[in-house]
Amino acid sequence: MNYENQTLIDMLAAEYVLGTLRGPARDRFARLMLTSTRAREATWMWEQHLNNLASSIESIPPDDHVWEKIVSRVDPDVIPIHSKAKKSNSSILQAWSLIATAACIVLALIIWQPHESAKSQAQQIALFKNQEQTPLWFIDVQQNNLSVKASAALIPRTDKDYELWMIIKEQEAPISLGLLPKSGRLELPKDARFNADDISLLAVSLEPLGGSPNGSPTEVLYTTELVVL
Repeated sequence: MNYENQTLIDMLAAEYVLGTLRGPARDRFARLMLTSTRAREATWMWEQHLNNLASSIESIPPDDHVWEKIVSRVDPDVIPIHSKAKKSNSSILQAWSLIATAACIVLALIIWQPHESAKSQAQQIALFKNQEQTPLWFIDVQQNNLSVKASAALIPRTDKDYELWMIIKEQEAPISLGLLPKSGRLELPKDARFNADDISLLAVSLEPLGGSPNGSPTEVLYTTELVVL
């Protein structure tokens, strides 16, 4: 495939952002972004274009009769929506009272337990899998480090090392995050530039012992995206 063709790059980038580019083709394009500025720029362009397009579309709720038809096909025994709309005022007030009470409880938990709440909201993980979709490394992003666990399915290379990289949006070169464990668990220091909002991709490369000799990935093996829970 001719990756020098700008039209092809734009088409692949659009499908990548939309999520319609899947399987090996998506993996190939993700690896291409590690080495191709043109591919990264096209991806960022489509991300901005589609995000702006989505935010400009006004949400319009369907009519009641549309919902009734959907409900009747899915579960005919469910009470029609127009019937639900005829609830008494007392029932509505009671529902709002329950919602307000729940909101107060949640607010109290946020006020009294700020550290635990922030931690649960900001949990970030990543999982690298091989072509057979077998997990190889699991990464748990913590406050000051990356906790990396190697899967028992990983067959380590004794003559090579595995290196972890991140691709930051609108930045030319991948950034090394350190060497991955070949077994067990390892804590890697968290790079100061590690930010979930800025990271477009994580990658694993195969390197000579000791890591990349020139600060760039030698042979990209796997890519994945950072997941925020």
